[in-house]
Amino acid sequence: MSAEQGTALLAGASGLVGAELLQELLEGQQYSKVKALVRSPLSMEHPRLEQIVVDYDNLDSYMEHFSVDAVYCCLGTTIKKAGSQEAF
Repeated sequence: MSAEQGTALLAGASGLVGAELLQELLEGQQYSKVKALVRSPLSMEHPRLEQIVVDYDNLDSYMEHFSVDAVYCCLGTTIKKAGSQEAF
């Protein structure tokens, strides 16, 4: 894949790691488009960024967005948000 030819899909773009990776992907030249699966719209815009607001319980409804060259998954949580060590 040459510069700016591929499409990347990123899940978890609003978290600590995902937000950093999103910046790297948008600043880099590897992808002409970066699709970000988000629960609610991000406060940023970029010409190569496509935000896809999804319901993670119904991902099958978004299959048309999954034909990409690379997938990055940065989904995660904290113990505080999970509520307990067991739920984490």
